[in-house]
Amino acid sequence: MKITFLGQGFESESKNSVGNTIIKLFKESKFSSFTGISAFASEAGVVGLSECITSGAKFFKNLNLIVGIDQEGTSKKALKEINSLGINSFIFYQKESPIFHPKIYLFEGDNDTTLIVGSSNLTARGFFGNVESSLMVEFKNINPDGIKLLKEVKDYYKTLFDFSDPNLFKISHQIITQFVNEGIVPTRKVWSKKHKKNTSNKNPEDNNNLVIPKRPTVKIPTNFKGRYKTNKTVSKLISELEIENSFEFQNKNNNQVVWESGALTERDLNIPKGGNTNPTGSMLFKKGKLQNIDQRHHFRDTVFSSLTWNFDLTPSKSHIERAKANIRFVIKGIDYGVFPITISHNTKTNTKSYIQNNSMTQLSWGETKKLIAQDELIGKTATLYNDITVADTFTLIIE
Repeated sequence: MKITFLGQGFESESKNSVGNTIIKLFKESKFSSFTGISAFASEAGVVGLSECITSGAKFFKNLNLIVGIDQEGTSKKALKEINSLGINSFIFYQKESPIFHPKIYLFEGDNDTTLIVGSSNLTARGFFGNVESSLMVEFKNINPDGIKLLKEVKDYYKTLFDFSDPNLFKISHQIITQFVNEGIVPTRKVWSKKHKKNTSNKNPEDNNNLVIPKRPTVKIPTNFKGRYKTNKTVSKLISELEIENSFEFQNKNNNQVVWESGALTERDLNIPKGGNTNPTGSMLFKKGKLQNIDQRHHFRDTVFSSLTWNFDLTPSKSHIERAKANIRFVIKGIDYGVFPITISHNTKTNTKSYIQNNSMTQLSWGETKKLIAQDELIGKTATLYNDITVADTFTLIIE
């Protein structure tokens, strides 16, 4: 038997977070069954879990999930996401005062079992960002101590593990609607407002000398950021979900503008509509609003000089340098998270483009194409920021 402490959120990077651990476990072919029991669930947490389930689809034959809904901790949207998973899923709810608060994640196979018990709810922050503590117990199914522990857990929660408890409600569209109509499950708008961290609306007193130091926070993986739709439906979905568009830097003074575009075009945004043009999947870093620069060299030699650059190994493209930059995308105030973006630079100095003083450096949109290919962004401005306190940290804001 192996017991591992899973701590997270107490430092800027938590490799042993419950979220990272569960992602790995879903890729283990030795497991065929998963049972999750969580006090609360969020939309982003469930969306991330769906990615995990997809990765283990070949191995897992039994997928079970039980979530609580006390204290408006689980939103209607989160329950709808659970319902869309198509797995064996339930709400646990009782009218009596004790709240449903366990967090258990159990992976079982023919020869191996892994049990995680701790404080992490099925939410993006519960899996990655919050300061949480859990224990992971791994054992072979012939291990006496492991057998004893698993029996104790399953015996204590017998009616949950055999799904016979009278306070379990099979998740369906009808059940979700009934709980919402009863005022027990909140809409996403109500849930977001309730769970936004704000200890008081009271303004601080002038003579209050309480100093609260800032701490680094853990970045949540992109696939645990929640859903977004592509192209023209993005804004409509954001409006329907009432997502707050109020992005702010934690320390604005640390983030300096290194580039500001001109009005973005259809080609920039990967949505050319002319009959003779095709989406390129990339955008040239043109001078934009920068003054007195040589756009042929400025972006490679100044803006992205600290990145790790390598020449393309394809013989026909061996003159192209490429590097990866981690860039946070913020579009119309919505923070979509950090994406690995390829930056390419053409080193040839005898081309027509170079002789005409055109830009030789471009950004490949990659998986962010689905975010930026929107008609309503045509004519908007893209601004690239660099955090001067953290190496190679960029934020691209389009508004």
